[in-house]
Amino acid sequence: MVTVRLFGMTKMLAGNQGTLSLALHDGKRVRDLVAVIEAAYPKIGELLQKKKVLLSVNQDIAHEDLEVKDGDEIALLPPFAGGSEGC
Repeated sequence: MVTVRLFGMTKMLAGNQGTLSLALHDGKRVRDLVAVIEAAYPKIGELLQKKKVLLSVNQDIAHEDLEVKDGDEIALLPPFAGGSEGC
């Protein structure tokens, strides 16, 4: 079981849940996690496939072959903007 933190539009698409607890049955790689997310939350899965939302593991952007372990910090990161020019 892994916990995925949601922010911005991903949180909204999951019914305003801040986290998802998901079981990985057929593998423990990022691509397996994306498949589980796609099955449960197709709109979030579509954003992941189109690279409109990034997936991070332990605060690093993850590639699809990265192994996911229980206790890893996983987050879905939608596009963000902020700050100001000239700071």
